[in-house]
Amino acid sequence: MHKTNKYLWAFALACVLGMSANAKVMEGSVATVNGRPVLSSEYDAYLDGVIEQYKVAAPQFLQQPYAKDLLGKEVLKELISKELLYQAADEAKVQVKDSELDAGINEIKTRFIIDEKTGKEDPSGADKRFNEALKKQGMTLKRYKERIKKDIAVRKLMDEKLRATVKPVEEADARALFNNVEAVMKNNTKKIKALEKEDPAKLKEAQAIAAKLKQLTAEQVRIGHIYLAVTKDMKPEDVKKKEELAKQIKKEIDNGLEFSAAVQKYTEEKAALASGGDMILIKGVAPKEIDAKAFTLAVGKVSAPIKTDIGYHIIKIKEKRAEKTVQFEDVARDLGQYLAQQRVQQAMGEYIEELYNKADVKITKTFEIDKAAAEQAAKAKEEQAKKEEVKK
Repeated sequence: MHKTNKYLWAFALACVLGMSANAKVMEGSVATVNGRPVLSSEYDAYLDGVIEQYKVAAPQFLQQPYAKDLLGKEVLKELISKELLYQAADEAKVQVKDSELDAGINEIKTRFIIDEKTGKEDPSGADKRFNEALKKQGMTLKRYKERIKKDIAVRKLMDEKLRATVKPVEEADARALFNNVEAVMKNNTKKIKALEKEDPAKLKEAQAIAAKLKQLTAEQVRIGHIYLAVTKDMKPEDVKKKEELAKQIKKEIDNGLEFSAAVQKYTEEKAALASGGDMILIKGVAPKEIDAKAFTLAVGKVSAPIKTDIGYHIIKIKEKRAEKTVQFEDVARDLGQYLAQQRVQQAMGEYIEELYNKADVKITKTFEIDKAAAEQAAKAKEEQAKKEEVKK
């Protein structure tokens, strides 16, 4: 429910507020909060943005039955939470200075520095791309500023509320968490079993952090990467052309072409252009064909073309880092920030729940998953009644 920060940009840019509020209440709202509508246009745009993120990050989730409904219910909760917070900020008469609004808009504009067409930084074109994005969503700059102003007001309200209620994280708190994480990383069976018995949630938390730390401290290599894509529907002769091109590129590099120049000239991974094809590989995470070469070639060496399921790759080994042992001092600050964030999220959730309980919230949006659950419950009740009747 509380993904406000994560989706703030997608939500704020996507909201289309051109129609009158009264018409939306009657024709296009998914809920009302103290009489104010949560617009269908906001809901649809927000949900579309979330689905696009899942297509990239977790496409398998979208294959589940009622996946869109599951995401839609979370989006609706999020939008209701936002409206509750907007109204709370209004009631508290939180003021937003023009300088704060300008700073917020400028921070968002920095996200348009990269030209997606070239993958390169283009600060001079950021304003144009920003305005094009607004136009594409049917949003005027004035309306967009109104939305960002409300978001800033909410942030100021929450800063004030949380400062008064959230307990600061002490070093002892971070060290206790580290001890749990260390037990998991070292597979200390006795400590793990004791923690599971004491608090399963803490064990799960420690396991998640340990998995992340293992990645961060594992053996790593920094490479330059040239990528030629191969798709499943590609004709054999076209795949062969990609293979021959990969061999040609390797030959040009052997004959003196700078690797960075080869990246700019040949790679089909546009996102890599800005970094010159640089990326960090963690041992055991990359495709096995690349992993095998990346962690055996010497620094400065360039691989022959490497074939994987998605295409051909040529890599240059730029830097290697051995596996590191984690000490408390290495992660104390990060663990402290993590604990602080957890406390903030908990306090924010409790505050929103308090607002919800006091508010008049009416949900008009219906979901197929709820209908299916109701039908299943009714069927189960009917079957139970028949069993009871047989017993009589």
